[in-house]
Amino acid sequence: MVKLFKRGDLFTMFFIGIFGIDEVEKRIRTYNNAICPACNSMTHFEISKSYSYFHIFFIPTFRWNVKYYVRPVCCGIMYELDPVIGKQFSHGQSPKISKDNLCRVNNSYNYKICSSCNAEVELNYGFCPYCGRKL
Repeated sequence: MVKLFKRGDLFTMFFIGIFGIDEVEKRIRTYNNAICPACNSMTHFEISKSYSYFHIFFIPTFRWNVKYYVRPVCCGIMYELDPVIGKQFSHGQSPKISKDNLCRVNNSYNYKICSSCNAEVELNYGFCPYCGRKL
């Protein structure tokens, strides 16, 4: 069976193939020897960047809603990073991150980190399923 396209269908296919809006989340780098604001343990931060962009022929033309995030590996709470500091990390610099530069995004721990093997473990576990140590 052959399906015939109407003029509007071809225009829609052409329009979607040329223009578009997409969202991206990129990992920028790791920040070592940091103290977690939530649990006060020595850890490292995973720094990431998220933004929306408009593209023509899959080539990004402009971005908006750029935000930088920090996630301590110890407890997994997300923080939004000051955009000035985030931009410096994005450009390859290494500024210091203080508690004043962080704004908490989520209010609950998503998981526990095993102190023995550093595995992410669900909150309802009393023992680590990977190494057997008490959490």
